[in-house]
Amino acid sequence: MHNPDLPQRPRSIRWRMARTLTFCLLIAALVLPAAPMQAQDGGHSIYIPLVTGSAASMTATTAQDGPALKLKVGAFHPSQGDALVSAADLSIADYAPGQRGYYIVQFNAPVQKAWQDALAGTGAQVLDYLPDYAFKVRMNPEQAAQVRKLANVAWVGIFQPAYKLSPDLARNGAHPYRVYIEQGADSAQAAAAIAQSGAEVLRSEGNYLLVAADDAQLNAVANVLDVAWVENFTFYEKHNEYGAGVIIGADTANANGYDGSSQIAAVADTGLGDGTPAGAHPGLAGRVLNIFNWTTGNAFNCYRVYGDGAQDADSGHGTHVAVSVAGAGNAQGIGKAAANAAGLVFQAVEDYLDIYGSCTSSTTPDGYYLIGIPSDLHQLFQQAYNAGARIHSNSWGSNAAGDYTQDSANADDFVWDNPDMVITFSAGNEGADANNNGVVDNDSIGSPATAKNVITVGASENVRPDNFPCDTSLSYASHDVYQPNQTCNDMGGHNLLGTAGQRWGFTTEPLNSDLTAGNAEQMAPFSSRGPTDDGRIKPDVVAPGTWILSGYSSLFQEGYNDPVNPRNGSYQVDGWGMPYNAEYKYFGGTSMSNPIAAGAATVVRDFYNKKYGHNASAALTKATLINSAVDLQDENNDGVNDNDYPIPNVHEGWGRINLAKATEGTAQFEDVTSGIGTGGSATYQYNVASAGAPFKVSLVWSDYASTAAAAVNLVNDLDLVVTAPNGTTVYRGNVFSGGWSQTGGSADRVNNVENVYVQSAAAGTWTVRVSGFNAPQGPQPFALVVNGQFSGGSPTATPTNTSVPPTATNTPVPPTATPTNTPVPPTATPTNTPVGPTATNTPIPPTATPTNTPVPPTATSTPSALTVHVGDLDNVSTTSGNRWNARVQITVHDGAHNPVTNASVSASWSSGTSGSGSCTTNGSGQCIINKNRLRNNVTSVQLTINSVTLAGYTYSAGNNHDPESDSNGTAIIVAHP
Repeated sequence: MHNPDLPQRPRSIRWRMARTLTFCLLIAALVLPAAPMQAQDGGHSIYIPLVTGSAASMTATTAQDGPALKLKVGAFHPSQGDALVSAADLSIADYAPGQRGYYIVQFNAPVQKAWQDALAGTGAQVLDYLPDYAFKVRMNPEQAAQVRKLANVAWVGIFQPAYKLSPDLARNGAHPYRVYIEQGADSAQAAAAIAQSGAEVLRSEGNYLLVAADDAQLNAVANVLDVAWVENFTFYEKHNEYGAGVIIGADTANANGYDGSSQIAAVADTGLGDGTPAGAHPGLAGRVLNIFNWTTGNAFNCYRVYGDGAQDADSGHGTHVAVSVAGAGNAQGIGKAAANAAGLVFQAVEDYLDIYGSCTSSTTPDGYYLIGIPSDLHQLFQQAYNAGARIHSNSWGSNAAGDYTQDSANADDFVWDNPDMVITFSAGNEGADANNNGVVDNDSIGSPATAKNVITVGASENVRPDNFPCDTSLSYASHDVYQPNQTCNDMGGHNLLGTAGQRWGFTTEPLNSDLTAGNAEQMAPFSSRGPTDDGRIKPDVVAPGTWILSGYSSLFQEGYNDPVNPRNGSYQVDGWGMPYNAEYKYFGGTSMSNPIAAGAATVVRDFYNKKYGHNASAALTKATLINSAVDLQDENNDGVNDNDYPIPNVHEGWGRINLAKATEGTAQFEDVTSGIGTGGSATYQYNVASAGAPFKVSLVWSDYASTAAAAVNLVNDLDLVVTAPNGTTVYRGNVFSGGWSQTGGSADRVNNVENVYVQSAAAGTWTVRVSGFNAPQGPQPFALVVNGQFSGGSPTATPTNTSVPPTATNTPVPPTATPTNTPVPPTATPTNTPVGPTATNTPIPPTATPTNTPVPPTATSTPSALTVHVGDLDNVSTTSGNRWNARVQITVHDGAHNPVTNASVSASWSSGTSGSGSCTTNGSGQCIINKNRLRNNVTSVQLTINSVTLAGYTYSAGNNHDPESDSNGTAIIVAHP
């Protein structure tokens, strides 16, 4: 559980030092030139063995010409003859003639779309992007020979079995592992091959396997052709009124009418109240739209599941975080969240496990675990998205220590496919001071919080002027480790906060004696720190996460006349200290800061909806929260507000959320859906009225998903450059010192967030340029938020040098606008769910009759020539790398069956995907609606025409037809090519 009040597992200092050394070696290999040296065989590299048990060996290279290939197992320059040395049983020379296998194709420069098209033109299937300028490709040796002859191809080589094994794999005996099968491959066949190796397949879920293996069997698993990646298996861990209302400025935003009422937020966590909307929590009354129960089957020789439904029986964690997102508070304002008027969708993912066999260890006793979280996170997010949610809050994760895992890639991929879905994750509670220098160590961010496109939230300290009161009617002694044998009355009616030393074992000043709450300028010491292993800035932002007062689940409460939980014979966890009353209790951790941030994101989307009628993308929401964030003044907790670690830093990222600033309406923004490709750019100009005030520019893009095998995870690389009115002073993104931008420096090649903050801007016209350095999966959409002392109207955007203009086949579908102040009730039937989660007690059942559908005209009221209908639907599907695109051409006729120009067609996608689309007919009465970047495991999708509008005409849906009879004129299925 991501709860620092619970006993913490001992840390291995030796392990942390080894990981830090490996991290430093990787960064050195990526950014530092190696000293020239010559191998004895005349090649370009020498080979330095890694620690025992690693799958491959790192290289020290001599040649600096040609791009490096940066994999987790090592970095090298293959076009210069460098190589990684692997164990004999983890490397292969080539595939048999005609056999399709996995190769790496590396280009010699930033990837142009024409080069990728030429690669696909050989019949090769382009899969994952690998840094720098490379792709994993499925093809046979004959196709590989053709690819080697293509212009701009620098190198073609085998994607070796050694590259599939995470360097962090446990190798001391038999362990359970997560094994991922390549998209488009036969997972059942791969599972059978794994079983033949002697490894044990414990569970299979689509392209994801749970496998038990020892050291020798792991190598055999890596040699199974269609195995893509192997990583350690761990169980996921669970990782406000004053916190949200005062510290992050929600009171101000609420007073201006931005309270989340136009939005639906989703929370995936343990459970919610008694598992029903009516019994969720008083602060959520009337706004719980759906509760879905996610469970799973038993895993042979690993665990047995005892389902508890959607109730929150053990820790009360889910109820607490849900109320922190959307609670309305009680009559005194206790528990009031930022998004206190938003609708809520809840996904209960916790069950009780009997753990045995291959999954037994000292750290995994029987108990409650988040076992309902699916192996493929797309399914969790898709269900919430289908239910109307556009914010998804997740206060859980695994202790990945900065690693980009398959879960990270899946989270990134969902946002890429659904650009208006904001996903937040808690950073984790692994903050520690292993070297006892009084500073919390780097490199402890959990997964999927290491994903690029999510908002990763760290924890700062909370402040309450009421001094954290507790319920004096409770007669039992506190179970809190710092309040032994003391009742609430013994403590004078207020919880004893304790210090970081007393609660979490920090032994060195200033952390040892620092109180756990009371200073909003300080970080919580337990909060996981960045950067990620590839050097990205994480967390993105922070919010209060200590002593947060929020919802108390109504089940098994000690001291309130409840029985114990029959499953484990215990009461529900009290949280931190003693409860406030039977409806509210205290908790702490990044689990608590994350829902406060998710509520803030909900309010930001509400702001854009109400003020501008705009459905904000995830990138725009993230850019807004970052641009308006506040730099903490005492990150090192020494009691002096001297800003020892100015932003951006590994502790707070870009600062603490400031919702009042985010919604004050002074910033200008761009939410560009068409995007730019390699060599493309867009330029904007802003007029600053008077000198001396800050000028802040934030660029954020939801990047294409990386792969767990890559050492650097940025795929589409954009650059931010800001030029002052004098035309000579230039600032590049993320070149900072003392919390403000500096001139000089070089372009950021790691982050998909770039900022320029000028402390004292000159008056005049400032120029902001966004350019595409390398966009192998472009065009790349982006969001821009700019704040300053403006004069004049809207900025002028000047697209220049856009070498790869978006086309109908690669332009993302623009999001639809959400009606103001009207939460859209989701349907009761979940889709795309592998283990059949069920919806419980949905308050607003779907009706059978569509709403807002014009009534077809009758012959007596409207002449036939003044009606319009669909006269033909034609479907086309094409491949696009490791995805595919669906296209439907619509032909519109009038009542006399003549083509109609300028008719507006609205339609919706279903059966394997979701979303909407629209188009306007041309002179031939035709237009096209696309659905791009569909996953290869989606076998078909359906487009349904909702309406056709034209001034003076009425839509006659009953007359829709298709002369080829491949549809009914209203709906058509597009199959995977």
